[in-house]
Amino acid sequence: MAEIRVPKLNTNDSAYVLLEWLVADGAPVRGEDVVAAVETSKTVEELVSGHDGILVQLIPAGADCTPGQPIAHITPHAVPTPTPPPALAPGLLPTSVLSGASGVPGHPPAPPAPVSDGVPAAGGPATVPGGAPVSGGPAPLSGGAPVSGAPATVPGDAVPFKAPLITAPAQALIDELGIDPARVRALPVKVVRRVDVERLAAAGSPSPRPPAPPAAVPPAVASVGAPGSAASAVASPGAVTASVVPVGGSVRGLSGNQRAVGRTVSLSHQTIPAAYTAIKVDVGKATAAARDLTKRLRKLVGLPDLLIAAVARLHHDFPLCFATLMDENTAAVPDAPNVGVTIDLGTGLYVPVIRDAHTKGIKEIAGELAGFRRLAQRGGFRQEHFDGGNIVVTLHHDRDIVMAVPIVFPGQACALALTSPQREGERTVAVIGLAYDHRLVNGRDAVLFLQALKETLEAASFEGL
Repeated sequence: MAEIRVPKLNTNDSAYVLLEWLVADGAPVRGEDVVAAVETSKTVEELVSGHDGILVQLIPAGADCTPGQPIAHITPHAVPTPTPPPALAPGLLPTSVLSGASGVPGHPPAPPAPVSDGVPAAGGPATVPGGAPVSGGPAPLSGGAPVSGAPATVPGDAVPFKAPLITAPAQALIDELGIDPARVRALPVKVVRRVDVERLAAAGSPSPRPPAPPAAVPPAVASVGAPGSAASAVASPGAVTASVVPVGGSVRGLSGNQRAVGRTVSLSHQTIPAAYTAIKVDVGKATAAARDLTKRLRKLVGLPDLLIAAVARLHHDFPLCFATLMDENTAAVPDAPNVGVTIDLGTGLYVPVIRDAHTKGIKEIAGELAGFRRLAQRGGFRQEHFDGGNIVVTLHHDRDIVMAVPIVFPGQACALALTSPQREGERTVAVIGLAYDHRLVNGRDAVLFLQALKETLEAASFEGL
């Protein structure tokens, strides 16, 4: 029997949503058939069968799933739906056990002897309605213990389980966030690192869907909340109360994209000691250079394209601004700047990545950004568009936006925010803010980084790009 397992689809997610099954349970499939759609925080990926046979679904559509988790079996032939056994009186074992059935595949129990008015023919144990044996038959024991001659059993098949090893930084974060140890032990890894715990925390705990808001709860009652009152019953944990849902209001579910954004933001605030510094930049020459490049390159060039190019240039001089914290003693420094950039056209927040940005000219960067905007409009992003980022530029260039504080993405050190250019006397200025992980970057380094950006943009020195 083959399995369909969830692949690792997103380096920042530890859980996804099985959006829908594209093949019905029990239907035949071929190896190349697409059978399911899985939603990550940034895209929807299709999973193929990989084997010929009959699809047996293991989890329903809409359920959470994790990398490596089996979500379906592929059997060589149809699996019959088992018939549920008849209900038994409390404490009784199944008739097959009482009659000495082995329960081993290939060894069916002997057919029961004919019964007349509850009394079997010679050689069969007498029974009464409900399956209880009469005098002379083997009596079941309380607690489900086997009768004489029947093998002891436990519910389900006992499988040896070895808990994964947990590193000290990972254990410290588990204690800090109060994560259920059972969720950690269930991770499909042999060694749990801090980054595994961060992803687990970002995934959040599965929670039941909120119940429908109660109907016709008088506001006066709902505001009292005395023990035993209707209001106290409505206000139980997880319930939607009349005080939360206004009269005439409604309950609206959040999209998978927004839930993922929420998990990432929460994890960032919980795990990263971030600081923030901002600098005011005269962008008059830069915007003029962008207009000139637009005419010369015959491609729309804006201030964001110039900022991304300037950020990529600083990788060599400020490597820790692009690094990943491994533990309290070490950091992984990348060999190239992969700059993520926020794209939000009203259909969701996306952060695609311009890889090896230091090797690309303004024309190429502008072309990739234009392509990202088209993908955001029609929903064509793939996971490969989001992988590998080590710094983020967030764009807040709507009119009159003068300051924005970005979050530092888990696994990264810095995030920059570019605000809308504003007239200030004879100048056109914009504020560039830098949020940074204080474990990797100190305030002086942050200031030097921003000053280097300021010098590049104010000089509009983009020759050769």
